[in-house]
Amino acid sequence: MLAAPGLAGTVGASASTGAAASARAFPAPATGATGAAGLAGGSGASGQPAMPGAVAAPRPAGALVMVAGGDVSFGRRLGQVLLRDPHHDPFAGLSGLLGGADLRFVNLESQLSDQHGETASPRERLVFTGPPEGAEALARAGVDLVSLANNHMWDYGFRAFLETLGNLERVGIARVGAGRSPREFFAPTILDRNGLRVAFIAVTDVWNDGRLQEHAARMHVASADPDLLAHAVRAARRRADVDAVVVSYHGGAEYTEAPLPRTRLIARMAIDAGADAFLGHHPHVIQGIALRRGRPIFYSLGNLVMRPNPREPDTVFGLVARLHLRRGEAPLVEVCPVRGEALGAVALSRDPERGATEAAVRGRLREVQGGTEGAAEVEAFGPDGCAAVREVGGRGEEARGEARRQGGR
Repeated sequence: MLAAPGLAGTVGASASTGAAASARAFPAPATGATGAAGLAGGSGASGQPAMPGAVAAPRPAGALVMVAGGDVSFGRRLGQVLLRDPHHDPFAGLSGLLGGADLRFVNLESQLSDQHGETASPRERLVFTGPPEGAEALARAGVDLVSLANNHMWDYGFRAFLETLGNLERVGIARVGAGRSPREFFAPTILDRNGLRVAFIAVTDVWNDGRLQEHAARMHVASADPDLLAHAVRAARRRADVDAVVVSYHGGAEYTEAPLPRTRLIARMAIDAGADAFLGHHPHVIQGIALRRGRPIFYSLGNLVMRPNPREPDTVFGLVARLHLRRGEAPLVEVCPVRGEALGAVALSRDPERGATEAAVRGRLREVQGGTEGAAEVEAFGPDGCAAVREVGGRGEEARGEARRQGGR
């Protein structure tokens, strides 16, 4: 196997040193209500007002609740709204869902750069950027960590990429999957919440300008080489200061029901190497959910805050994964549907169209789960808009009860 350019030396160095030199660790936030507040390297978020909605309940040491959403883009029309009104909150309809967690993750599908009022290229339909104000929107929502390993992280070039890093640092939001050097971008980002340390690794399998391995961005954005990813997961898993490992994967084919064979392979290899969860995105629609060795594989969470494609009605709906992590145990897993709107999204629990949304998501899950290897069973959605995910014939309501006892409600 030929190592992807810009990655081999990074992973090799991590393996020989236990990855201690290159891992990026972030302490717990100063306050529980605003997840980004107090993170190392930033001061802006600590001045943000507390996020409205639910606040994470106290939990025993070594346990946390994490929520993970799919694609978030501040480009195009949403970017123009933020330029006119920097306090616009595209996450307002998700506040209870986000606020009830200890740790919040999304895939940031746009750069955050100042293009003198431009948020979409007038020449290239698939080139866009969010304005710098998108960083404050993420911080107000309490987002702790974003993946930058995706096909839009070079849309406006290297300068805009560096500006994106700076804007995230300015508000204290951690990143994974991209950085100023190869040694940084493939290293895990470690977040500590409630005494539980979670290592995140992020990669992309798609790129907008040819092959990433042949592009200048190969030195800054992590490519999804299956063997190198598995190596990085094993290195993180061996660390004494890591309790759980989460993989973010950007890849697959857009608007399709089934994950590609390559996506299935990468997911299996990541879980078998020691990952506790595999979070897929890029198709912009919901794909199947599987359990492997008791660990969840979300082949595609779909969109979180991203303009739905009017020609693809399934892009309106996405999933938020809610994981109850506890040291030394497989996670308890729930899914929480969201419905996208032009300038934001709303969680199922707050959706004025809940009946229609629930029926549409349930129908989509029936379609995609049929062809998913190791498909999990999704139970009924509760009043909080979430449903337990279990192995077929597995623990069922017992798992939901355990999740409640951990304080996820």
